[in-house]
Amino acid sequence: MRRRTILPLLVVVAAGTGSLQCTPVRIWLGGLGTERVLGYGILERIMGQWSGPVVTTTPAGSFDAWYVDFRPISQGEVAQYSNVDADTVNYVNFFIVKHDGRLKVAMRTEGVFRNQGCVTYEVIDEADEPNGRYRFSDFIAHDNRAYTEFTFSGDQLVMEVFTNRFNQVSPLEVHARWTARLGSRKAASATAGALGYPQPKMVRDFTDTFRHKSESIYFNLAIDPYKSDTQPYVGEVTVNISVDGGLAVKPSDELFILLTTEPLFEGNTYLPVNLKYISRYVFLPPDTKSHTFTNVHPGTYYIYAYNDVNGDKRHLSGDYMSSDFDHSFALEPEGHATVDTVIDWVIP
Repeated sequence: MRRRTILPLLVVVAAGTGSLQCTPVRIWLGGLGTERVLGYGILERIMGQWSGPVVTTTPAGSFDAWYVDFRPISQGEVAQYSNVDADTVNYVNFFIVKHDGRLKVAMRTEGVFRNQGCVTYEVIDEADEPNGRYRFSDFIAHDNRAYTEFTFSGDQLVMEVFTNRFNQVSPLEVHARWTARLGSRKAASATAGALGYPQPKMVRDFTDTFRHKSESIYFNLAIDPYKSDTQPYVGEVTVNISVDGGLAVKPSDELFILLTTEPLFEGNTYLPVNLKYISRYVFLPPDTKSHTFTNVHPGTYYIYAYNDVNGDKRHLSGDYMSSDFDHSFALEPEGHATVDTVIDWVIP
């Protein structure tokens, strides 16, 4: 099982220090929200930038750290969109649906590895709001096929996914486990304020969506009932990448493009505490000239570009990066931003 490290651990001038600062979250434990929408509290609990290790049996392998950025994309929906490389994506949405005559929170998971993947839909079937525990299962096959459990405790989150491995095992086995810590709710809270999120409003009517299926999973993304490219509020960012001609690049090198919501540097001083503000990233072949991030949350971003010369994915002394430590840009809702970045500096 291949393990990946995505932390851009830079040694530049001095390491910064700091403590975790999070915007308090308000959980709807009564009133219109929870009376009308089963699982409503998770819409606020999941907001924010989270990171932590993933252990999984999937072909994509386990990760020392997975960073996600959950922000609202409508009044009744929150989502994260993440890449690993150009062929590996993981999208997760929580949104309000109508099912069995009432409003509930559903979860959509899109996983693509080496351009092959599927979209899975699960609906909340257990919600312990006071204790921050939620369980989602297949709309049709229920927990006979798959279910996902979320447990929140303070600024900690544990997500566990269980499956029958395509009807090969019973009882279900752990498919993936993510142990995450909340980094910040700053960007998510700003979006929530702009959208008036959350509201107990239906996003999709799933009354009849899966009626003729044996399970709520799609291997043909063309017939997905809620395609990722139709989802609201998010935009695209195209990054044009160049490497200074004075720097030697080998075919075995790897590019790394990183978007954060707060800067990783103060002047020339590296601030590792601000890794909690990672929003999007991607590993790319060294000859890549352009990459487009899709489904990017609107807002202000700082962009960092690296060339990994030894393949350790740690971006330390001797690796290359862009010398523009304050390179920022803004993305409007449903907009498209084009950004040029030049890798021109050897990390000392």
